[in-house]
Amino acid sequence: MTPMQSFPVRLDVIGTAVFALAVAVAVPLRDERPIQVMIITVSLVLFAVGVFASLSAYVSALERSRVHEIGVANLYLLTGDTAPKPVRRVLLALLSVQVVAALVGAGVGMSGLTGNELNALAFGVLVPMFGIGMNGVWAARYGSFGPRLPPRTKPSNRRIE
Repeated sequence: MTPMQSFPVRLDVIGTAVFALAVAVAVPLRDERPIQVMIITVSLVLFAVGVFASLSAYVSALERSRVHEIGVANLYLLTGDTAPKPVRRVLLALLSVQVVAALVGAGVGMSGLTGNELNALAFGVLVPMFGIGMNGVWAARYGSFGPRLPPRTKPSNRRIE
């Protein structure tokens, strides 16, 4: 299996497609209660999966950091040589689609609101956490990181007062 065919990439493609479809359906029907429930549910599920994925990626990265120098930006935003260009392009494009769809949906959902009506499309701003989590899972599992650098200074045992 190539890195492009890996589970995190496939899951990110599916999750992004489901979210984009949900936003496309919810925008014209934003006043319908079942559609509001649907977009809220999709957004919260993808957010929850993203949080879990981010935390599991962080734990995996902690293990790898014993021998590799891993930065947070490398892990979640695939900076540097962490991922091959095709994988990085796909994962960052999917994250961009999530961000744009969330912002457009939230903006459209705001129009026409009166009083204390619910903007269900605003829950979409939680979804990019899903893309960040999938980036992290991919990087923690398949990412390329440099060797661990020796510390430059020795820790001090002095008390800070």
